[in-house]
Amino acid sequence: MPLYQRDNIPLEKFIQLIPDLVYIQEFPSKKITFMNRKFTDILGYQKEDLIQNDFSLDFALSESELMKWELRLGEYNKIINTGERIEYNIEVKHKNGSKVILRHRSMVLRSQSPEAQFEILHIAEDITQLQKHNELILQQRNQLNEAEKIFKYGSWEWYVGADTVSWSDGLYEVFGYDAKDFEDKEMTFGFYQKHIPVHELEYTKSISMQSVQDKKTYYGFEHSIIDAKGVFKYLAVKGKCYLDAEGNVTKVLGTSADITQIKNYELALEKKIEELFRSNQDLEQFAYIASHDLQEPLRKITAFANKLIERCADDLNEDGRFFVDRILYSSDRMKSLIDNLLAYSRISRNNIPLPFSEVNLNQIVQNAIGDLEIAVAKKNAQITVDDLPIIQAFPSQMHQLFLNLISNAIKFVDESTQPIVSIKVKEASLEEILKLKLTDTQYWKITISDNGIGFEEEYKEKIFTMFHRVHGNAEFEGTGLGLAICAKIVENHRGHLSAQSTLQQGSIFTLYLPFKP
Repeated sequence: MPLYQRDNIPLEKFIQLIPDLVYIQEFPSKKITFMNRKFTDILGYQKEDLIQNDFSLDFALSESELMKWELRLGEYNKIINTGERIEYNIEVKHKNGSKVILRHRSMVLRSQSPEAQFEILHIAEDITQLQKHNELILQQRNQLNEAEKIFKYGSWEWYVGADTVSWSDGLYEVFGYDAKDFEDKEMTFGFYQKHIPVHELEYTKSISMQSVQDKKTYYGFEHSIIDAKGVFKYLAVKGKCYLDAEGNVTKVLGTSADITQIKNYELALEKKIEELFRSNQDLEQFAYIASHDLQEPLRKITAFANKLIERCADDLNEDGRFFVDRILYSSDRMKSLIDNLLAYSRISRNNIPLPFSEVNLNQIVQNAIGDLEIAVAKKNAQITVDDLPIIQAFPSQMHQLFLNLISNAIKFVDESTQPIVSIKVKEASLEEILKLKLTDTQYWKITISDNGIGFEEEYKEKIFTMFHRVHGNAEFEGTGLGLAICAKIVENHRGHLSAQSTLQQGSIFTLYLPFKP
């Protein structure tokens, strides 16, 4: 049986059954010597159409496609004697004017025609719809990538059994990477986790694993990361579990969105609310003092002056009556001033601060120690200071801050004890910054420690409130405003102030001040 036959079906009849377009061209003339029925079905051209165009398909090709053909002639020359095939796509105009995209698989054959030395066999698949589908997918993918960039999020697929994760381009960008650097690398669940700060790691792991264990359709939570460039970010995660026929979770599809800007806004808003709450408390305390402690003696002055007039009017000469009238006038004026001051405090809660300037804390501390020269000399206080940094701050407020803290360290010491004060500085760790929920990324940690009388642990928060005094006026003088002022100054600089102490064993006050507020 000849090789060109299959089950007694001639080769040509067999080719007619192939679902793809098949045609043969002479080389290099491109004259078509054979075409199957699919040629007409797919392109619409009959044999008569080819006759009218010298048996060539050039009339159905655009100028750019013809240029590609000329370049392809060189490829055919290379495979004349190898039997290899080449593959390429070509765009052909259908007889009705539409465009058809054909995926060609071509090879060179020995020609039996005396007019041509070689022929090219083409088997072409119509991939027009596939190409449109692929273009649509590509368009949607590009749109998705653009959306991920705009809204700062990325998507991922976690294949639970294999413990591998596929990342979208947007997710790489969220984590500070270039997706091109990971094209040939397999991502794991652990690679995502390694960017999560230590204090949140177990929390995030437990949520993810519990969601898989519970086979949750949807779940969500928030966590923070430190990206590849060292930038701290907050992410909002949403995931969906997919189950197989046996009900086991095979993969989790999810998104991780960068919500740092929103989170910082929320934290700033919470801080403002806390500040407003404290401000309201301060104003309430002030209002109480103003309306009771200050106005009570004022009322007595007014009452006694009125009684003096009622009972002793006949005994008062003109000068005496004048003096009593002046007392009543001044009392009324002072009451008006107090009432006006209370009214002013209610409407001036959002004062605009002056701009920050460069402040050398070494100079600030030395000036504060200079102001306390008499107290330092009287108690023979010993003060050691590290080399302090230069920061952006309000100079006057920094002076007041260190003046109050150093003054307290010297003042609250037993008479028989020499005050020893130590001021140290170092850069705060990222873990400390995250734990305190501070808004900047770099802070100085400054500690002021003493060997004073200290205070009980229960007072470590209360000492920063207005008018609160741990020690009585009889033993140590003061107004109870010093540490409250310190706390307010640190808040104005987006920092943090805390205290640790043990009774009769000294205290440590810790300042966190940003590099550049």
